[in-house]
Amino acid sequence: MDEKGIMYMARRFWETLSEFIVLAVIAFVLAFGIRTAVAEPRLVPTGSMDPTIAPGDRIFTVKALYYFEEPHRGDIVVFKVPKQVNSDPDAAPFVKRLIGLPGDTVEVRDGVLYVNGKAYKVAAARTPQYSYGPVKVKEGMLFVLGDNRNQSYDSHEWGFVPEENVIAKAVCVFWPLDHLKVLK
Repeated sequence: MDEKGIMYMARRFWETLSEFIVLAVIAFVLAFGIRTAVAEPRLVPTGSMDPTIAPGDRIFTVKALYYFEEPHRGDIVVFKVPKQVNSDPDAAPFVKRLIGLPGDTVEVRDGVLYVNGKAYKVAAARTPQYSYGPVKVKEGMLFVLGDNRNQSYDSHEWGFVPEENVIAKAVCVFWPLDHLKVLK
C-alpha cells in the first residue's frame, strides 16, 4: 500500500472513532437524562408492598408524570425517606401506596382503613391488625401505607411524607417475568 492509501486509512479510522465517541457521549447523556428526569427502574428490597409488589421485584417508575399532575390517592409512589425516619440523605427511597392527601383524615379501626370517614379498600392490601388515628394530613404532606399493612414501616409508624419527597409513580412490575403486571 502506498503512502496515500495509508493516510486515507488513518483518516477514515480517526473519523470512524470520533463518530463512535460522539454517538457514545450522546447515548450516555440521553440515558442519564431520561433516568434523571423521566423514568427509572427500581428494585424493591422489602415485603412492605406484598402481595402487590414482592420482595426482589423490579418496578418501572415514571418521574415526569408528577411534573404535570398531582399524586392521587391509590398511587404507588417512590419517595425520599423523611428525615424523622432516617437522617441519611442517601438512604434508599421507599415504595408505598398513597392513602391520605393534604386535608384528609385517616383512621384504622377494627381492621378497616377509613379516609374522611369512609372505608377505603385496596383489593390486594392485607387487613391491618392495629388501630391508628384519626389524624388529619397536614398541608404539604402525604400519608402512605404499605399494602402489607402489618409488616410495613410507613406513615402509621412515623408520620407524614413531605410532598416534595415524592420522586416517582410506580407503574409496573417488569421483573421477574412471572410477576409482570401493571400496578393499580
